[in-house]
Amino acid sequence: KLVVVPGDLNEPDMGVSNADRERMIHDVSVVIHSAASVRFDEPLRIASSSNVRATKRVIDFCYELQNLKVYVHVSTTYCHCHQMELREEVSPALVTPTNLLNITEWMDDAMLEALEPKLYEGRPNSYTFTKAVAEVLVQEHAASLPAVIVRPSIITGTAKEPFAGWIDNFNGPTGLLIALAKGVLTSVYGDISKVTDFIPVDMVANCVIAAAWSRGTGRNQKMAVYNVSSGADNPLTWQYFMDCVEKIPYKIPSKLTFRYPQPRHTSSKLLHKIRMFFQHYLIAQAGDAALWAVGKKPMLSRLYEKVESHLDMLEFFSTKEWYFHNDNVRALYSELNATDKDVFNFDVKTIEWKPYLLSYCFGIREFVLKEDLSTVKEGKRQLARLYVVSKVSSLILILGAWRVLKMVSLDPIDMVYTASTYIQELVDGL
Repeated sequence: KLVVVPGDLNEPDMGVSNADRERMIHDVSVVIHSAASVRFDEPLRIASSSNVRATKRVIDFCYELQNLKVYVHVSTTYCHCHQMELREEVSPALVTPTNLLNITEWMDDAMLEALEPKLYEGRPNSYTFTKAVAEVLVQEHAASLPAVIVRPSIITGTAKEPFAGWIDNFNGPTGLLIALAKGVLTSVYGDISKVTDFIPVDMVANCVIAAAWSRGTGRNQKMAVYNVSSGADNPLTWQYFMDCVEKIPYKIPSKLTFRYPQPRHTSSKLLHKIRMFFQHYLIAQAGDAALWAVGKKPMLSRLYEKVESHLDMLEFFSTKEWYFHNDNVRALYSELNATDKDVFNFDVKTIEWKPYLLSYCFGIREFVLKEDLSTVKEGKRQLARLYVVSKVSSLILILGAWRVLKMVSLDPIDMVYTASTYIQELVDGL
């Protein structure tokens, strides 16, 4: 029987009522701590509260449980992303958990912001840093608490359960795929040769269950760390990822598509910036001018500022490649019998990326955008309209460029050559 208990890990005593607390003290034997703040731009004070102080509250509560068998702490493989290789072990942070919580209590925002670069040691954000500190906190209690740490990489839609493609949030690449499919985003910057690291959420859940079983039944007497990732055994490059998904917006278009989708992935930051200027900034300015002219509130410039801000935060991860050792994960999977390997599968070698990514995109459309397949026809009609708008807009740009060239009185041959080059770049590059 599933019993839902209201609570908030940012509150004293986890925000749990006395009655619920007493019931859990008597009845709970397995604790899975997966709650966290996953925002990359979270202020350090808030991230420390959500990811470190909350972990302390859960650990303190675990000591009260009368029948505790195991405490599973869910972290991230990117907790030490300033290192290109991550082993299945806890590494020290520059500051202890206790000291971090102390300084976030008495330092003001300006002091914390000035201290962040040194504390982060090359990490790009408060999320990865505070998850690393939380791991140290768990390790401090490893001698007296039956704990394990599970580190998933970039969590994506399900591979199998409850059915292929299920997803219910915008985290990870989900938001990126939606922005590309709706035409909001046309350019993604990153090294297309690098291996990214996606892991289906049901495989993460299966590994969490298996890790709890192994530690809770005494098969493993120490605090193990599990890097649940795909890169070491079934690598997926950004190039192959884009090859698999770039045609999907035309097959199952959203009825709320904003612009004709033209997803492009480039390793050239200069080309990316050029595309952002022409395809985002200018479009936003023109769109806001049109909205203002008809008496509506301009909104596109602000939208694209947010898009660019998110892209800047993702740049650290889209331009690098990590190697996550997963020997403990492999050993854990080998402990399962044949039946359990089928029921609790987390063998990433079984993932076929192309069909998986297709089902993931279908899942995003149905479960995040709330558009079932009956709306595909409406989406295709919208796509056809946007295609015409796209071509007319391109024609206007070309004619405008031609007029500018005439105004500067270039030699006819040079003018034709320059115009043809511009048109080719416009068609092929943008």
